[in-house]
Amino acid sequence: MSTQQDLASQAPLLSDSAYVSYGSYQADGRDRDNVSEAGDSYSRQQPESFIVVGANDGAYGLGRYYDADYTTVSVVFLSPFLGYATAAMANSWIHERFGQRGIALLGTGMHVISYFATTQHPPFPLLITIFILAGLGNGIVDASWNAWIGAMHNSSQLMGILHAFYGLGAALAPLTATYVITQRGCIWYHFYYIMGIAATIEFVTSVAAFWSARGSLVEASELGVPGDNVQQDDRDSSRRNTTLKNPTLESLGLVSTWIISLFLLVYVGIEVTVGGWVFTFLVDLRNTPPSVAGVVTFMYWGGLTVGRVCLGFITPYFKRQRLVIVVYLLACVVCHIGFWLATDLHLSMIAVTLLGFFLGPLYPEAVIAQAALLPKHLHVAAVGFACALGSAGGCIFPFITGAIAKAHGIKVLHPVVLAMLMLCLILWFALPGQRRGTKEAASPAWSSSPTLS
Repeated sequence: MSTQQDLASQAPLLSDSAYVSYGSYQADGRDRDNVSEAGDSYSRQQPESFIVVGANDGAYGLGRYYDADYTTVSVVFLSPFLGYATAAMANSWIHERFGQRGIALLGTGMHVISYFATTQHPPFPLLITIFILAGLGNGIVDASWNAWIGAMHNSSQLMGILHAFYGLGAALAPLTATYVITQRGCIWYHFYYIMGIAATIEFVTSVAAFWSARGSLVEASELGVPGDNVQQDDRDSSRRNTTLKNPTLESLGLVSTWIISLFLLVYVGIEVTVGGWVFTFLVDLRNTPPSVAGVVTFMYWGGLTVGRVCLGFITPYFKRQRLVIVVYLLACVVCHIGFWLATDLHLSMIAVTLLGFFLGPLYPEAVIAQAALLPKHLHVAAVGFACALGSAGGCIFPFITGAIAKAHGIKVLHPVVLAMLMLCLILWFALPGQRRGTKEAASPAWSSSPTLS
């Protein structure tokens, strides 16, 4: 692999104290440009991953087959949480031990296994286990690619494009599933043949792109890293080794890690709750034909996709970007209330589309904000933890919504989502200022690109 590709594989962990591949690299302006260019090359090869992750979150369609009520169907949303939780704690170790090659093999491999297993329409308890594997794959892929792209130059634009593919997958999934089931007379699990094929393409392209990107621990063992100087202070050595071995624990000691993690937890909960339940809301409460409800769901995810691309390019031009995110959140509140109050189908379509549009850039900008607040050697651990825990929100909150809906009806969708939007606002205001050592320390107008100096 070329030098630029090697640098790109090391970009998330530009630590002064890391083993061989990371410790020997000092990023000046020109090298960071090389990393960014290599990142652009790699990210063009990786849209398949986020399309598959988005499609996974955007469609299930199995309630009637298993004769399941709202609460039972909600368990399907909840089950990947165990996979996400495992990924949150294991991502940093996987990256250090196996590199991005290991991330590609494990994350995408879990997708292939889980989707083809779903095509066999197993008993419901076994299906839940399968979705746990899918959640593990999502957590590994989502968190790792986010940590990597978030540390690059032009990260707002790159993250916007990357997450637009998530929205594209989530938009196409319900539309495709609706067509396959209602127009072609297929059963819900036939849709997962399409998912399995997409996951296979994802597996092949990801492994091929990152095959040479090995973990720093592997390279250290092959090259033979010399031991610590016996005359060096034992306390300093122990502290350095602890940092190297436990970046996740170190990152969990930072307030920003928890605030961003909670923000993403709630945000993804909003994103998937709306996308997962809007179809049921329209069909069951507003008597919308299923084919039309599928189009509305598509428009929501389509608005999210367009918002991530458009607003991802616009946001960096504002000096007070934290204030811009507040504006986006307030716009989401207005659009959601509009959808809540609108009885006309066309107005509902517009409100849902705009809701997705303004939700779009929030996830990427939160990841970028976290990277800007972090020491370089914690990027994968802390950003990975935040993204994996955030993805768990897509399991927890749809489950909670379904459980409440069983008792009070699907009309609870709107107040639940509104409460989550307000919680996101509170968490965003609680986010600390930029970390010391950056150009605008403690300033409310942090730069969109993470500082690597």
